[in-house]
Amino acid sequence: MKTILSLTLALYIIEIADAQEISYPKELSSFELTIEGISEEKGEIRIAVFNSEVSYNEKEDPIHAIVLPVDGGTLIWDEEKFPYGDYAIVVYHDKNTNGELDSNILGIPKEAYGFSNNARGRFGPASWKDVHFTISSRTYSMSIQVK
Repeated sequence: MKTILSLTLALYIIEIADAQEISYPKELSSFELTIEGISEEKGEIRIAVFNSEVSYNEKEDPIHAIVLPVDGGTLIWDEEKFPYGDYAIVVYHDKNTNGELDSNILGIPKEAYGFSNNARGRFGPASWKDVHFTISSRTYSMSIQVK
């Protein structure tokens, strides 16, 4: 009986040793984003946070996708445990709450939008080079003006 128990326990320990280790970010920041320039108190603000140039350029897999109801000309989003790293943020005012940045026939947005660093693109979205920023301190705040 002791041998079977010892063998079972040994196999269990081996399985635990082979399990994938979960790691948590060691450095976390308290992040605050202020969105300014909201012209109408209706609809919602949609925020997408990207942590790589590839995901930003492909407009896929944001690490955060936040929807906040509009209740004034300025909104604040707080995230208490934001890992250190490189990021880019895209924000738009979805006035009609259809989940899309509405545009005209030429593709020009009809709803206000903004990017981190208040960057603006010429004929499309601002580039990663212009919008990315690095969080490397215990607290970090940013303001984006939607236009």
